[in-house]
Amino acid sequence: MLPRVHRVRRGGTVYKYHRRTRKELPRDVPEDDPRFVAAWLAEEQRAPTVRSRSQAGTIAAACEAYLGSRSYRELSDGYRPVIRRHVERIKEQGEKALLKDLLPRHIRADLEPLSPPVASSRLKAWRKLAEFWLLKGMLDADPSEGVKRKKMGKVAGFTEWTAEDLEAFRARWPIGTAQRLALELYQWTGARCVDVIRLGPQMVGRDGVLTYVQQKTGNPAHVPWTCPAFGLEEQRADLMRCLPVGSPVYMLTEYGKPRTQKGVSQWFSAAAREAGLESRTAHGLRKYRMNALAEHGASVLVMQSWVGHTTLLEVQEYTRRADRRRVISGGHPVKRDPAGA
Repeated sequence: MLPRVHRVRRGGTVYKYHRRTRKELPRDVPEDDPRFVAAWLAEEQRAPTVRSRSQAGTIAAACEAYLGSRSYRELSDGYRPVIRRHVERIKEQGEKALLKDLLPRHIRADLEPLSPPVASSRLKAWRKLAEFWLLKGMLDADPSEGVKRKKMGKVAGFTEWTAEDLEAFRARWPIGTAQRLALELYQWTGARCVDVIRLGPQMVGRDGVLTYVQQKTGNPAHVPWTCPAFGLEEQRADLMRCLPVGSPVYMLTEYGKPRTQKGVSQWFSAAAREAGLESRTAHGLRKYRMNALAEHGASVLVMQSWVGHTTLLEVQEYTRRADRRRVISGGHPVKRDPAGA
């Protein structure tokens, strides 16, 4: 949800205002609608600037400038809090340090005690800051340039679901249950928890494609809904039988309310455990969808479009694994046309 939005319910209608400018925002569209976001951004730019409490010229003051900037506000709703946590930590450490004295070795020292995943995220924050400081003429050179990411090493990550896992879950949760609907939504769309709770019929275009913007990355994802699905229609059939009619979003609680990101994650993991599936999460179904597409021989472009990835690296592991399995079983690697099916 966007910050600085004041919501007031009167007579069954929710009125929305920008907290600082007191200007009413559109109430006839969802808050992730481009028209609402555009109106909110316009008010953000009109809003009075909060005076910095940090000493001018310090890293802390420069961090505050970034957090009050359009560059920061235009980050996706999911990514903005992540970057803010790191920037606030950098601000604390740089309360008295001068920005002009910042060097790559200082950034490396900040990353040193952090685990590889956290260090990677912190480095991204440093680079966001450096980009803004260069743009505003606060620095002449990028102090994060040449600072390398820590090696991640091999980690297990989320356990990927198998076809047998899906059948076990379906046996426990038949069509008509909320748990079954959740499974079919996750396995077909490959959407993250933060996105799957927002999916609804209004996102399906006339071309039969469900399109949504990912909260984490801001990248669009395009899922075949009622249109041809590259020969995978059978994997979609159960989902179509589960979908509710007349609901603005597909996933609702038993009280008819939209589910929350944290709540739906815990609820779904509990449903998996009831089906005898330990260590199975919603994110593991995102991996299942990528693997299913790779095994089917889908092109890189199809895989990227389906789950909203933008780089080849994000899909390569799945295509390589599928090709290795194919070779061992006596087949041949798929020649993947980047633009083909």
